[in-house]
Parts: sequence; C-alpha cells; structure tokens
Amino acid sequence: MMTSRTKLRESNINHARKETKPSRSGVLANSTLDRAHMEPESKAPHVLVFPLPAQGHVNSMLNLAQLLSLAGLNITFLNTDHNHNRLVLHTNIRHRFACFPGFQFKTIPDGLPVDHPRAGDHFMELFDSLKLVTKPIFREMLCSGQLNSASGQSVTCIIADGILSFPIDVGNEIGIPVILFRTISACSFWVYFCIQDMIEAGELPIRGNGMADVSKGKQESEKKTKN
Repeated sequence: MMTSRTKLRESNINHARKETKPSRSGVLANSTLDRAHMEPESKAPHVLVFPLPAQGHVNSMLNLAQLLSLAGLNITFLNTDHNHNRLVLHTNIRHRFACFPGFQFKTIPDGLPVDHPRAGDHFMELFDSLKLVTKPIFREMLCSGQLNSASGQSVTCIIADGILSFPIDVGNEIGIPVILFRTISACSFWVYFCIQDMIEAGELPIRGNGMADVSKGKQESEKKTKN
C-alpha cells in the first residue's frame, strides 16, 4: 500500500513531466525556425544605375544609388571612363560609398577622344557616340557577366537616365526590365506636362518680343533694387 508521502512524490513527478513536454505549437514553431536557418537567404535585387554622362545627371543618379543602397539593394553604378576619372580625382566618391558592401562602380567607354570637350556645342557628338559605340559595348558587358555584382549576381533591373534611349532596346533584347529616371527637379518635370495646356490657353508661343521683353523687365527690376 502506498503511503500518502509516496503518492505525493509520484504526483509531483507526473506534473513535472507534463510541464516539460513540449506543446504541438511549440514543436511547429521550433521546426519552422530550424528550417529558416537551413534554407538559403534570398538575394536582394541587383540594380544597374546608368546615368547620362553629364555632371548634373550623374550627381542626381548618385543620390538615387545611395538611397537604394541604404534600402539594402545591390547596386552597380555604370559611368563613362571619362566621368568616373573626374569623380575620383575631384571628389570623395569612393569613401562615400565604401560603407555599402553591395555597391560597386563600373565604367564604360563613351567612344570619344580624351581631349574631346563633351559639352556645349559638342554635346550632341557625345549623344551620337553613345549610340554608335557605347550601346554595343553595354550589351556585351551585360551578356558576358562583366556587370555582375561582386558575388556574381547578374543584373535584375536597370535604372537608366530618362534621356538615354538605348538601355531600353538592350534591356528588351536580353529580358531585363528597364526603368527610366528623370534627373530634373519635380517642378521642371511638372512644367513639361503643362506645356500643352499653355498652348491651348494661348500663353504659348509668347507674343511680342517674347523673352526679350522678359529679360528687359528683369534688368529694369534689378536696377531699381540696386538703387
């Protein structure tokens, strides 16, 4: 016959076993965590940023690339050899992006001589050279993996300057989505959409001497301000 003390001890043991036995929900939660650790992590998208090779456009695209890097995306910034050399020489561009492990610079030739001004009246020569020389090189770099990330990830998306058209052609050919990004201010972009309304309202074209009157009025206003 069991004593009351023995019954109490066995009761405590059975109670302890019930407490230590894992619940079904706990088992499922633990197995889910284990499976998550065993499965490889999904890679972040690899975005190629391709600005028009002009100073203002490059600066805006660098700001965009920095924001995307802060969001955890892998970024390849493709710049012309000429502009990249100027950035390295006159700015702290390498230090600025050194904190982003998924960021890298890549360069591509623009097809022009080193001493070409690439500005002013010669700017359209840069446009023509980009289409004739840079476009086929760009296609080859993408197809051959030269623009892959440091870990070997291929480009999953292209963000190209809104003025560049050939990245769309190349992207469509090889099946990479392309997003066009306008580097001008939101105010300037809004003006473009208002031009048709201004024409219909009779405000364009400007009548009279046009901009000459506007310039003259501005000069007179500046003189009054100085006096």
